[in-house]
Amino acid sequence: MAVTAMTTGVASGAGTAVVDDVRELVRGRLSRSEEGQAALRRLDAEPEAEDASDDVRARLAAALDDDPELARRLWAVLQPAAPPQPVTPPGNHQQITIGGSADHSTIVIGPVQLPRTRGVLVALTTIGVALAVLLFLGFRSVLDSLTGDDGDGGGTRGADGNRVTALKQEEDVRSMLPDSGSIAAGWQNTQAPKVVKGAPDCEGTCAGALYTATVRHERESPLAGAFFYVQAYDTADHAAARFNGVRAEKDEDTDGLDPMSVQSLGDESVAYRRNIVNSETAEVGVLVGTVVTWTTYRTGDESLDPAALTALARMLADRAQQAQDGRKPVARAEL
Repeated sequence: MAVTAMTTGVASGAGTAVVDDVRELVRGRLSRSEEGQAALRRLDAEPEAEDASDDVRARLAAALDDDPELARRLWAVLQPAAPPQPVTPPGNHQQITIGGSADHSTIVIGPVQLPRTRGVLVALTTIGVALAVLLFLGFRSVLDSLTGDDGDGGGTRGADGNRVTALKQEEDVRSMLPDSGSIAAGWQNTQAPKVVKGAPDCEGTCAGALYTATVRHERESPLAGAFFYVQAYDTADHAAARFNGVRAEKDEDTDGLDPMSVQSLGDESVAYRRNIVNSETAEVGVLVGTVVTWTTYRTGDESLDPAALTALARMLADRAQQAQDGRKPVARAEL
C-alpha cells in the first residue's frame, strides 16, 4: 500500500522527489552503523547482487521495527503521493511478486503496474531497484507499527518491538548459521553446519531447548577462527534462564576468563576474554528473544580486535532476530 502510493506518484511524474526523500531517510538511518554503511556500499557497487539487496532490505526492516519514528517519517513522506488507501486486514497480507509484463512494457511490483519509462526507471533505481522491494516488503512493518497489527507470523513483540518467536522447525534454526558468504572474503567453512534436537551438551538450565546448532569458519592469513553456537528455546523465559545460567558459570571462572566490554547486543549480552599461549580467544553471548547465541573468536599472534569480535557476534544476533521475524537470515559481518 505504501509502495502503491509511492509508485503511483512516480508513474504520474510526481514521484521522483518522493523517492529522493525516502532515499535520504533510508540511507541516513542505515548509515548510523558501520555495518549499514558497508551494506549500502555493497549495494551501490553490486546493485544486481541478490544477497546485497537482501542485506539492505533486512537492515531496513530491522530499523523500521526498532525505530517507530523512522516509520512515521517515511509514512509522512509517502502519504501525499497518492490518496489514502484502506489498510489490509490482519491475516490478509498480499503475496509479493516482482516481474514484468509479457511485452516488457511495464514493471510489476506486487499489485502495482508501472510503465517502463525512463522516469520510472530512474526513480526506482535511485538506490537500486532494491528500493522498491525494500519499501514493498519493509512497509508491512510500518503498517504493523501504525495499526498495532502483529501480522500472521506468530509470536509476540518484545519491549523493544522485536518479534519473539519459538523456532520449531530445524530448517529455521539452521538458517541462522552463517555461511562463507556471510563473512568477509578469506574466511572458509572448516566445520560443517550441524543441528541437533534439544541441548545434548547441557548440564544446567536447558528446559525447553528445541535445537542446538553450530558451525565454524576460519581464515589462514592472518590466522583467525570463529565458532558460532545457537540454541533455540520454546519460550523467551527458557532462553533467558539458559543465558543467565551460562553467564553465571562463566562469571565464576575467574581463573580462565576475564570480562570484557563490547557494544550491547540483542536483549542482553556479555563478553569474556581467555588468554592462551600464542593466541587470544574471546567470546560473546547474546540473548535474542527465544534464542541464545555464542560467538567465539580466536586469533594467532596478533592482538584480538574487539571490533571484529563484535561484528561477528552482531551478525549472529541479527540473524537470530531475522529468523524470529519470519525473514530469511541474511546479516553479514564486515571485518
